[in-house]
Amino acid sequence: MKRRQILLTLFGVPVVGSLIYAAIAKSKVQYEPVSAQSPVSSPSQNPEIKSSNSDSKTNSEILETAEEPLLRFAAIADNGFGSPDQFAVAKSMWETYQQKPYAFVLMAGDNIYSYGEISLAKAYFEEPYAPLLSKDVKFYAVLGNHDIIKSNNGLDQINYQPFNMSDRYYSFTKGDVNAGTVEFFALDTNSNAPWDAQLAWLDQQLAKSTAPWKIVYGHHPLYSSGRHGSSPELAAKLSPIFAKHKVPLYLCGHDHGYERSIPLDGTIYIVNGGGGAPLYKFGRSPHTAFVSSQFSFMTFDVYQDKIITKAIATDGKVFDRAIITKLV
Repeated sequence: MKRRQILLTLFGVPVVGSLIYAAIAKSKVQYEPVSAQSPVSSPSQNPEIKSSNSDSKTNSEILETAEEPLLRFAAIADNGFGSPDQFAVAKSMWETYQQKPYAFVLMAGDNIYSYGEISLAKAYFEEPYAPLLSKDVKFYAVLGNHDIIKSNNGLDQINYQPFNMSDRYYSFTKGDVNAGTVEFFALDTNSNAPWDAQLAWLDQQLAKSTAPWKIVYGHHPLYSSGRHGSSPELAAKLSPIFAKHKVPLYLCGHDHGYERSIPLDGTIYIVNGGGGAPLYKFGRSPHTAFVSSQFSFMTFDVYQDKIITKAIATDGKVFDRAIITKLV
């Protein structure tokens, strides 16, 4: 087992990360919005979703409850940049944790820019999230396209213990077995992933799962109005499996910003790529329920009959809320 490095608790900014960030931000063009295609969904096939992008008392009360959740977790993506913006998101995550602790974080890829080098894990992961790591908050990562370039095709990150990856794709269960659980399915969505084996595994594992909630996450979006846009190829591979097994939620990154979809054949798709890398310009598409390109992360409160989602900016304010209920 590799010896863990000492975690720093200061919200400083690594010099190397700052230089890379400045160079990319300076040369970055403003990308035009992408109009993504989305399938037509029958309302009877969709989970109920109620949303609000307002912090008004009335709307907030609708989506809040005094009942403690069975499980609370957070999610980020496109975060491992070593930039001031990554540290600002990390700071907001820590401040949110202090008010409402969460047990773990889903990290949906591009964990270490720009080439996935594990030598940068201390500067781009351990230091920004040191306060959370000191509280034993676990991070569960997947591989993004930047993570496989100079990391032995991602193997270095898989073997990096704090990322808690048991393989290129894997599943794990959280929550009280008696009260209700969530099973998470972490995917390798890169083009060189072992797709035949992974799709067979996902279909089989979802069929076997007895968890009340099933959530899938990976790096690449099926539907997005950001720079990269939607992926018909990825949608053809995954969306039929999601519909077959009534998966209510797919989380991803890759496009640097935030977008929540309407339910598409029963599944809500959330792009949550505002973790710290330079933001992309987003448009709107037929599938868009809410979109905002800003640095942010998410929290999820899980109950027996619903999941309350919140998108949180670096100032700690919630800029999008939704309730997802189970498919029947």
